[in-house]
Amino acid sequence: MTTVFKRMCIGGKAAVFQAVKTYRPGSSAGAAPAIEKLTVGKALAASKTKVTFLQTETLKGLPVNTSLSTKTIDPYLAAYIQDVNAVYFGK
Repeated sequence: MTTVFKRMCIGGKAAVFQAVKTYRPGSSAGAAPAIEKLTVGKALAASKTKVTFLQTETLKGLPVNTSLSTKTIDPYLAAYIQDVNAVYFGK
């Protein structure tokens, strides 16, 4: 199955696409990835990035980016956090 996407006109640099139609009809299960609740072990096993450690050396401290602020929120991160919140803490 192939999905046809149309770019939506929104302000800013974000490129947002909407699924318009199915080009090759069939199973539509792969059109949008779903977030599901997993244990840490299963999530690490299924991750695309190979994770070899879960802790960092903290004796010398970690660098802190002082230019970060909470004045603006990344819309993609906000949407992802909303989905994760619905899966883990929703009723």
